[in-house]
Amino acid sequence: MTGPLPATRGSFPHARVAGDLVHVSGTSARRADDTIEGATVTADGTVRLDAGVQSEAVLGNVERVLAEVGLDRTDLVDVTAFLVDIEDFDAWNAAWTGFFDGNEAPARTTVGVRALPHPHLLVEVKATARLRNRG
Repeated sequence: MTGPLPATRGSFPHARVAGDLVHVSGTSARRADDTIEGATVTADGTVRLDAGVQSEAVLGNVERVLAEVGLDRTDLVDVTAFLVDIEDFDAWNAAWTGFFDGNEAPARTTVGVRALPHPHLLVEVKATARLRNRG
């Protein structure tokens, strides 16, 4: 995903630096225009949601947030994923495996939740990264 990040849906930043850690706020597959990657509404109003597409988009958005502070996926140390349907675990896991593609992955926790802030969202991620040695 390229272009600007979507605005946060509240009074909080995309990321907060604290010491040598960067805490990434809950991030979804939402685009800057407020549409959701992996959510399609057909002409007849049917909503089609794709957990794999959303998982890939969420991870891409996390990396875009990290880029704002000069980091990338290799700087992640901990990730927590929230899935509305734990049956989407395989799709999430496949996106994760593709995203790290042989690179050392961070620690990870995946949690099933009842709902996320928009009914078309299936996945949300919060993450922690470590700033690189600047010295």
